[in-house]
Amino acid sequence: MAERDVDSGLLAGLLADPPTCVVPMLHGESGEDGAIREVLDLLGVPYVGSGPAACRTAFDKPVAKSVVARVGITTPQGVCLPHETFRELGAAQVMDAVITRLGLPIVVKPARSGSALGCTLVDSAADLPDAMVNAFAYGSVALIETYVAGTEVSVPVVDDGSGPRALPAVAIKPDGPIYDYTARYTAGSTEFTVPAGLPADVLAECARVAVAAHEALGLRDL
Repeated sequence: MAERDVDSGLLAGLLADPPTCVVPMLHGESGEDGAIREVLDLLGVPYVGSGPAACRTAFDKPVAKSVVARVGITTPQGVCLPHETFRELGAAQVMDAVITRLGLPIVVKPARSGSALGCTLVDSAADLPDAMVNAFAYGSVALIETYVAGTEVSVPVVDDGSGPRALPAVAIKPDGPIYDYTARYTAGSTEFTVPAGLPADVLAECARVAVAAHEALGLRDL
């Protein structure tokens, strides 16, 4: 097994010594938006994980919300707005309309980003402008959703060829109100519990929804 970085020497290395299979271990936009998978497909190199189209769909939060809604999965009520809308229609009026429609608290995040970069919990109308600026620093489109309080869980899904199945849910308990960038990357800021300490029927529903989303988004392997 060999490790390779994603740099100007990657393609030459793959062509000179074609691997049996690539296991992408990339984090962040370049590793999650399907671009590297697209290049691997161009080279005819097999790899583990979802194809480019499914990666693009899952990485774009508003698109993913629409796709999973078709199979009955509920996501927080929200609106998706590009930066230009605020500039052309007037930021104050648009933000007033958002709060009137969604209420408070709300969560503002970039439509396409990972690691909770640019994600802000907004409790008051006065904090919304800064939250919008923070989100637009990571992309031209922002997703604004109602805040949902409760236990956050992550549910891995794997498919070894016999169909997708959910692994035990992981409970995520940050030391703040949301699992933001600081909570994710500051040692000791978040407690993870496997399996999540939730009622059996709740865990079963988490597993069902995870597999349903996996299938609706066209994901594969994991």
